[in-house]
Amino acid sequence: MNDFTFRQHRGLQYIVCEPLERAGFKNAFSTRLGGTSPLPEGALSLGNFTRERQGDQREFVLENRQRFTAAIGAADWPLVTAKQIHSADVRSVINYDDALREAEVCDALISGTPQILLAVQTADCLPVLIVDERTKAFAAVHAGWRGTLAGIVARTVERMQREYDSRAPDLRAALGPAICARCFEVGPEVLEAFRKAYWYAEGLIDNEQANGKGHLNINRANSRQLIECGVPATRIHDSRLCTVCRNDLFFSYRRERGHEGHVGRLMGVVGVEG
Repeated sequence: MNDFTFRQHRGLQYIVCEPLERAGFKNAFSTRLGGTSPLPEGALSLGNFTRERQGDQREFVLENRQRFTAAIGAADWPLVTAKQIHSADVRSVINYDDALREAEVCDALISGTPQILLAVQTADCLPVLIVDERTKAFAAVHAGWRGTLAGIVARTVERMQREYDSRAPDLRAALGPAICARCFEVGPEVLEAFRKAYWYAEGLIDNEQANGKGHLNINRANSRQLIECGVPATRIHDSRLCTVCRNDLFFSYRRERGHEGHVGRLMGVVGVEG
């Protein structure tokens, strides 16, 4: 947590990666504290409202988003979200007008446009924010195990290189709150898929059991993808905050599913002043 700080604004708590901030990028990872959603009372749920959900209605989400963007000093910036499906698809937001369009199906967003916020939503999956200190391009990535297996972080870096002339040594990445390896048990089919896809997979797996289940380290997997792309390890900043262990601070689908009502969504956002 040395590179991350908790901040408050009128009761709303969020986390900032200071190296990204010093590089000129607004960035934040939300907590569940300081909102209006009854999940329970006062929860900051920021998820898309594609359908009416018990306890997480449109008006609550809109108010929560307004509070969150105001807290980080970007109240007037368009908030660009995605219809996330655990894919490895990347959308490039090419200008301000493009940022005002409806959300599209993808799990990563990239842009070089000032004064917009790219956002991904999570509740155990890993939010990754990537910035280019030289070109001022930036990205927000939703990396669950499926997206990680498909190499979504690597594909995002490749798109930034192709479309914004990014160079891997100029990039910085912030890994926000997500389920930790100790809490993330997966089945043998998931472990086998990672072994087939990545030569370094054994370093991502802990506590493998006789029944084939084991624990997968999503943070380490995405850090390794960034390193394989050429991003220096010293420029990858991991909050090491677990959404399951700290369910008092964060929403956790794995811990809260099956409870009455809806599991809220956290948000990781990034943008540049210009």
